[in-house]
Amino acid sequence: MGWSSLLTVQEIHVLGAPNEKSAIEIVKQSQIAKGQKLARIEPRVAQRILEEIDWIESVRVNRSWLHRNVEIGITARRPIAALGGANVDLAGKIFTLEEKPRVALPVLKVPTLSAQKFLISLLVSLPTDIRTELRELRALNQNSATLIVHNSRTGSPRTFTVIWGDESSMEFKVKVYKALLALPENKKISLLDLSAPHAPIVK
Repeated sequence: MGWSSLLTVQEIHVLGAPNEKSAIEIVKQSQIAKGQKLARIEPRVAQRILEEIDWIESVRVNRSWLHRNVEIGITARRPIAALGGANVDLAGKIFTLEEKPRVALPVLKVPTLSAQKFLISLLVSLPTDIRTELRELRALNQNSATLIVHNSRTGSPRTFTVIWGDESSMEFKVKVYKALLALPENKKISLLDLSAPHAPIVK
C-alpha cells in the first residue's frame, strides 16, 4: 500500500516561514512535490537539505499517511545585530534575510575576519539589557571593542560611547558598567572606558 499511487502527497504545509515567498522557496528546496508518492519521501533527507539554508535555525518534516500531506515546520533565526548585508543571531551565526527586520538592529563594524569573530563573541556574551541598548559595535582588532549605547539609566535618554576593551573580566565589567550608570553624577555621561575595569574612566 505504501507504494500505491493512491498514497501521494496532496498538500504541503509550511509552518513558521517569515512570508509566503519564503514558504514557496522552502517547498522547492525540500524537493517534495504534490503528487509524489509518500513512500518515496525521506523526512530526514528533506530536513538535512533545509538545514543548509542559513536563516533556518531548525526544521522538522513530517508526513501524514492518513491525511496524505507533508508538514514542514521551520524555526527562523532571530537577528540581534546587523553585519554588512547580513545578520547575526544569539548563537553567533551569520545569515541573510529576504526582508529587513522590522526593528532597528545594532550595527557591527569590523575591518577583518578576526575582529569580526571577536566582536560577535563579545556581542552574544553581553547581558540582554545591555545588548538591547546597543546602537553600534566596532573593533579594529580582536583586542578592543567600542560600543555606542543609548539608554535612560543615566536619568534621561542619551547616547554615549563605551570603550569595552577585550573579552576579559566580562562579569566584572558588566557590574562596573551598571554601577557607574546608577550614580547621579553620571547623568550626563558621554564616555565610559572599561578597558581597565578596576580603574574605569568616566567623562
